[in-house]
Amino acid sequence: MTGGHSIFEFTHDGKSLVKTLGEKGVQREGDKHFGRPTEMAFLPDGSFFVTDGYINTRVVKFDKDGNYLMAWGTKGTGPSQFNLVHGIAIDAKRRLYILDRSNHRVQIFDENGKYLDEWDGLRSPTSIIITQDQFAWVEDSATNRILKYDLNGKLLTYWGVAGKDNAGFDDPHTMSVDSEGNLYVADVYNETVKKFIPKANADPARLIGRPYVLPSR
Repeated sequence: MTGGHSIFEFTHDGKSLVKTLGEKGVQREGDKHFGRPTEMAFLPDGSFFVTDGYINTRVVKFDKDGNYLMAWGTKGTGPSQFNLVHGIAIDAKRRLYILDRSNHRVQIFDENGKYLDEWDGLRSPTSIIITQDQFAWVEDSATNRILKYDLNGKLLTYWGVAGKDNAGFDDPHTMSVDSEGNLYVADVYNETVKKFIPKANADPARLIGRPYVLPSR
């Protein structure tokens, strides 16, 4: 919840609030507050990371019960520094891919916050999926494109155009793929969620696969 500076845990049916992290309406740093958090990613043991966010410039790690473990990141343009931390995904080697949106890059860390690498040259990356076949798909809201990278940072292909029609985007902001391979894109300024169904003759290299989930140990 970006504007409320909070994260809420609900039961699966959405009827009961289980836990709240952060203080609603209060922006701070520290172990009990956020500054417009944007996204989360989980490890198999239930521990999780929060990209925090539009105001704070850090990544925060919690255990499965929501207890604070660590955080890293400061304001800036160097390694382990951020300017609008916007998305996160984890690959099969447990590496974290963090979208450093206003620095126009992806930064890569291990699960303890050690800086490993970065990919530059994006415009405004907003969402990232690591797929089961271990490719990275990144939404770029400034170019209205979805880009495919190998995990060494090589750009392989991309698709998407600006537009107000069903095929066009205007600030795509997050995406997900269901069990049947259908892609869902939240298209902010078109005020829609768009569903894309793969064509029977589609090039498989240009289809976004299902998100990778780390197996339980």
